Amino acid sequence: MSAASRCGLALETATERVSVAVIGAGGAARAQVEELVGHGHTRRLSALVTHALDAAGVTARELAWIASDLGPGSFTGVRVGLATASALALVSGARLLGASSLASLAHAADAKKALVVPLVGAGRRDLYAGFFRADGRGRVRLLAAPRVGTPAHLLDAVAEAHALVSDHGVCFIGPGAARERDALEAAYPGSTHTQFRHEGLSALDVAAAARLEAGPGAGLPQHGREMEPAYVRPAQAEEKVRLKLAGFAPPTIRTLGAPDLPAVEEMEHRLFSDPWPQHFFLTALTEPAAVLRVAERAGSVVGYYVATLQPPYAELQNLATAPDQQRSGVARALMAEFFDTCRARGVREVGLEVRASNAAAQALYRGLGFRLMGLRRGYYKSPDEDALLMGKRLD
Repeated sequence: MSAASRCGLALETATERVSVAVIGAGGAARAQVEELVGHGHTRRLSALVTHALDAAGVTARELAWIASDLGPGSFTGVRVGLATASALALVSGARLLGASSLASLAHAADAKKALVVPLVGAGRRDLYAGFFRADGRGRVRLLAAPRVGTPAHLLDAVAEAHALVSDHGVCFIGPGAARERDALEAAYPGSTHTQFRHEGLSALDVAAAARLEAGPGAGLPQHGREMEPAYVRPAQAEEKVRLKLAGFAPPTIRTLGAPDLPAVEEMEHRLFSDPWPQHFFLTALTEPAAVLRVAERAGSVVGYYVATLQPPYAELQNLATAPDQQRSGVARALMAEFFDTCRARGVREVGLEVRASNAAAQALYRGLGFRLMGLRRGYYKSPDEDALLMGKRLD
């Protein structure tokens, strides 16, 4: 196999500055081109890829892998980058890899014992923010799902995340850190030190992060989901689908019984990489403190929850919505019933655990008033990642 046939291609298309790099077998860049394209990703990306390949003396058919930025950033840029990577892979048979813009920056930060917060512009005054923790050796792990908002809103989120690793420093990286340096320094002096990179994203960062293949625990894609975009906030097309689904009738909530277990177990295995075995549900059915509910639509089970109530505290242990029913009000209906049951039984505080990478669940819980309360490192397996503890008072 020739050296050229072991080369890879990296595409960074999440911002107005597109970066394309050809990476040699040893990991060094054989060619890199960058251009400020504005909103011209569709028009310019193919030409930049051709330029980079020509400069490296490599043809598309010789590529062994192609890494693309999964976002967040420009919706159009991310989609164009993913489509280009997929098309080139069809020609070359190259393996497709991906890394988010935030994870790419975090893994390139070279920070130690720090809360690493990558910041990327999200239009107007908003920013996308990631939350990672770097240990004393510089090993980077995902701390919490990314957020989007104004600098002031995100500084509140940083304070909440920093409380989980209060013995760590704080470092802001990425182009958003340069833009908001004064506000960030006022909140966390020394957090935008020049040793941390504040320039735009780079295809080299995307390539380095994607090739780690460290999984969700490091903020990187799970195997088989390498090309799944990380939008953070939904694209307009997704919002239209959500609004259409919102026309569904509210689900019916009732007690979960033994006859529901086949449907529940099937959904559990579809949704989770470490699903509960059936005997967990059977045991819960016999526990006096356990509450189990299902949501139904048109006679079919579309969601469920399992909780333990020991007033004045309750723990939500499992919550699930059928894939084709997500973002249609099922989880919120289940949670509303859960809160009503808690209040009726004298519960005043609710807690739960959630994977650090489960962005959808964290967004749901935040919207219902939950806040970060603690961290259990390495709690989840298959894949390995941290658990966030979230809590809410029922005032």
